Amino acid sequence: MSLGNKTKKTPSPTPQVGGDKDTGSALRQAYQKTVDEKIPDEMLDLLSKLG
Repeated sequence: MSLGNKTKKTPSPTPQVGGDKDTGSALRQAYQKTVDEKIPDEMLDLLSKLG
């Protein structure tokens, strides 16, 4: 009776020092750009019709 091929999982590579910091910084910048975007007038018009 065969149990099949069981492969050992290899650990993922260790992130570079500062890698998480760079990723966090990039995410914060992307979020801030999104928050700072101007809402198009068409969208504001549609929202005003809902309220």
